[in-house]
Amino acid sequence: MASRTVAWKCPRCGATYDDHGKGGYERCQYTEGRSGSCNGFLCECEGDGGATHGKYAAPCLTANCYHCGWGGTFPPPPKKALPWEKKALAAGWTPPKGWRK
Repeated sequence: MASRTVAWKCPRCGATYDDHGKGGYERCQYTEGRSGSCNGFLCECEGDGGATHGKYAAPCLTANCYHCGWGGTFPPPPKKALPWEKKALAAGWTPPKGWRK
């Protein structure tokens, strides 16, 4: 099964690249004293991670949100994943929409 695209947005506030997340300008932690621009949700890995970077098969280990302050691995692994799910995700499988809500 081909790996579907994972939407590049902050898991906490929904910010995308170069844009505010939930709450807009008023809730942004990093726009104080600036013109209202927000760097949004960024990958801060060195170099090009390739076509699968930022997907379950090759997660971004240095994703940071300059709207809400979230930082970590993106996409975050599903909570309480079973051993077979962890192995499938590492091999590039992406769960279908609505999987284990």
